[in-house]
Parts: sequence; C-alpha cells; structure tokens
Amino acid sequence: MELPTTADELLILGYVICCMGLNVVSFLISAFYKKKISPNAPYLGFLLSLLLGGIFVGTFLTAEGGVYISIIRTTALLGCSMSSTFSIVGLLLSMRTTR
Repeated sequence: MELPTTADELLILGYVICCMGLNVVSFLISAFYKKKISPNAPYLGFLLSLLLGGIFVGTFLTAEGGVYISIIRTTALLGCSMSSTFSIVGLLLSMRTTR
C-alpha cells in the first residue's frame, strides 16, 4: 500500500471521498423517498457510484501498476461521476413530481 504524497494526489483522493459521502447522504434520502413517498425514486445508481468510487480509491492506494491500473482508475472515476450525476438528477425529478 502506497499512500499519496503529492498535493494533487491528495486533492483527487479527498474529492472522491467527499463525493462518496455525498452519495451516501443522497442514497439515504432516496431510500426514504422510495419507502415512504414515491416507489420510483432511484437508488441503484448511488450504490453503483459508491462501488466505483471504492474501486478508484482502492486502485489509487495501490502501488503503480502501469497502464491497466490507469485504465481502471479512469473508468472507475468516470463511471462514478456519471452514475452519481444521473442518479441525483433522477432523484431531483422524482422529488419534484411528488410535490
């Protein structure tokens, strides 16, 4: 396990961890809406985003693995952000129609 030492690595890692925290909060809001108010509130996208964020953090903390690890990191980061964005927009739209 190799801890990041440069400022840009620490900022990227902190950004992804904070986004994962926001996804946990959004998942809890979505689960509440799904259970109490609207059965079509999205929640699987938040779980996917947390999974991909965990993969990114896991590969980020490993030693340099070359091109394949770099591809996995990029794919996980892109998938995490897209899944989070689409799920948050879906949650916003389902919350709007409930009112």
